[in-house]
Amino acid sequence: MTKLHEEFWRGTLGEANKIFSTQQPRGEITLLIEGKAKSVAEVPSDDQLELELRELISNGHSISMAVKLVAEGTSAKRKHIYALALRLCGKQMEAKEYPD
Repeated sequence: MTKLHEEFWRGTLGEANKIFSTQQPRGEITLLIEGKAKSVAEVPSDDQLELELRELISNGHSISMAVKLVAEGTSAKRKHIYALALRLCGKQMEAKEYPD
């Protein structure tokens, strides 16, 4: 399935713009665009996650909503964030029940 003027070219859209603005491609063009590469995001520490949870809960969010918001904004697993939230709320409940 080769064509007389078949050519394979790779580059960025900016490079394609420069090249093909000075030389006209012959025949038809097939454009393949690579998707965004998956980056390996660093999982935040438990302290960071607890800080975000504490802030959301103190601003009036329910535990489940706070967990959902933190999970959407990080690469941490929702199950782990939920366990931290329960532990955090348990600590807050103990502090309220037994004031110094």
